Amino acid sequence: MCTGFFACKKDVTPVPINNEPAPAETVYTVYNSANSGLCSNQIRGLAIDLSGILWIATQNGLATYNGSTWSVFDSTLLGLPSNKFNCVVVDQTNNIWVGSNNGLLKYNGSTWQVYNTSNSALPANKIRSLAIDQTNNIWVGTFTGGGLARFDGTTWNSWTPSTSDLPNNSVGAITVDESNVVWVGTGGGLTSFDGTTFTTFNVSNSGLPNNSVYCIVTDTSNVKWVGTNGGLSRFDDTTWTTYNSSNSGLTFNLVRALALHNNQLKWICTEGGGLSVYDNTSWNAITTASSNLPEGDVKCIAVDASGKKWIGTKNSGVVVIN
Repeated sequence: MCTGFFACKKDVTPVPINNEPAPAETVYTVYNSANSGLCSNQIRGLAIDLSGILWIATQNGLATYNGSTWSVFDSTLLGLPSNKFNCVVVDQTNNIWVGSNNGLLKYNGSTWQVYNTSNSALPANKIRSLAIDQTNNIWVGTFTGGGLARFDGTTWNSWTPSTSDLPNNSVGAITVDESNVVWVGTGGGLTSFDGTTFTTFNVSNSGLPNNSVYCIVTDTSNVKWVGTNGGLSRFDDTTWTTYNSSNSGLTFNLVRALALHNNQLKWICTEGGGLSVYDNTSWNAITTASSNLPEGDVKCIAVDASGKKWIGTKNSGVVVIN
């Protein structure tokens, strides 16, 4: 266990886009393996549990931070052959679910349980995405041929292109909307699944700008915001609107992660252009040139109860934007 923390706090004002006013004062705090108990600077997933503890999936272990103390869980403790963790979610009873390169992990606050292809019906061990639905089932997206899976605590179900209308085996994003419909981002487009039928949207049959879908969030109006390799798309179940670096203030077209704050501000993480913030009217850019963001490749984001944004970067640790 690592205890204590150090922070690098700097006051900057992000540069506005289209002459819109930027926040008057923004504090950036950077945590990395040199100044804190963070076990790796390569961050791939973030989640905040029901107690307010931050869970951090890295490429060299799983870390937690409660605001004062860091803890690290590694492969020796968890009984895994690898320390590479890709995603983390929290379910309705505060169980922590973690996707790794070697299986799915569940932590109930005291003990760890590992699910893999050897001891369960998990279809593939390399996990890229996770989501919890309204009945507390966990949905699992895999990298390597396993497609999509669902686990209700007892029974596994899985879907692949060979057994269903899932368009692609590589599932990089999952979210669940207000109607408990599961939306799945794949290498072959965006698909919705109501428990019976897959409905797929791609560049050929919809306004989706690119078939590589990396992230999805839904707002309280059930509008879907979709991050792709060709920009950000808004889909209200009827109309598609796409924002890219040519027609908007989006800083970069490869959108890796998304978060909503108060259902209005869209925090958009890009793979090369830092962050863009959109309030349905105006854009602000948070880049390495306009702020103290340590790098432009942003992999994940979580928003805590106080509104702080926790940003996971490719190689530079975790950044808190307050």
